[in-house]
Amino acid sequence: MKITCITLIASQCLSSTSAFTPLSISRKEFAIAPLQRQGHLIVPLRPFTTATAATTTTNLSAEAKNEDDSGSDESKPSVPKLLEPFVEALDPKYKCRGDVGKGDFIVSRTGGPTNEELSNENLYKILMLECNDLEVNTVVWKCLGYRFDEDAEEWTAAEVFPKWNEKYPTPPDLIGMARMYSKEVDQPSLKANQSIVRSVPVDNKQSLKIHLKPLGFTGYQFAELTPNKTRRAQCANWLLYYREELFGYTVEELREKRRLKKEAEEVEKRRLEQESGKTTEDEWKPPVTEVF
Repeated sequence: MKITCITLIASQCLSSTSAFTPLSISRKEFAIAPLQRQGHLIVPLRPFTTATAATTTTNLSAEAKNEDDSGSDESKPSVPKLLEPFVEALDPKYKCRGDVGKGDFIVSRTGGPTNEELSNENLYKILMLECNDLEVNTVVWKCLGYRFDEDAEEWTAAEVFPKWNEKYPTPPDLIGMARMYSKEVDQPSLKANQSIVRSVPVDNKQSLKIHLKPLGFTGYQFAELTPNKTRRAQCANWLLYYREELFGYTVEELREKRRLKKEAEEVEKRRLEQESGKTTEDEWKPPVTEVF
């Protein structure tokens, strides 16, 4: 009887086509194929040619469209087009020639950062996917000090913070614009994004909640979280930190500002020690990496 029941259950599972998502990618290309039905992204495990990636992306888009047209499951989440793999970003010249500032998102490739580019309303669009990945990168690059030379059609490190310039003489991709998350393709973007995150002081870690919550941002749901959305949020948080603490100051002024802040902290520290009779030398302090 037990064997019969198990056989029947297995037979029903295998006969159910809705329990499995058809895969159009060979195992040689990917170990984990994107589940369009569940809104997952491509996770390639090894480098592949642009032609293969483009063909794969086209096939996946067609499959997603067919599933949407079928109307078999109205409750299933759709895959935002902005979060699909973007092969064009693999072109080294994309950061200089890609579309920037052609929609509602305020950004210009030329010049330094502006108040309009750093407004709460504009940064909110980063979180709501109302701008492309290159536009997010462009705003951050300008705030880091990179400047675009239109004649040479290249980014220069004209005003980049010294410590950051040592590590990144050319502007790094902080988002992962190709949206291909293999180690070979994505690790440089991941490392650069982590450097941005580590540079934000603890007091500024919650800037999104402070500045953008009035506009309606309450955070991403765990089920809809993707690497792209996570990095967008981290870039937006860093931009808020930059706007509040760094924007409009020269490197020398920032160093003086930091010196005065440390002196004020030392005075407050000694005052607390005198009042409590305890030292604060052994207190744990969260790590903050100075990159500027």
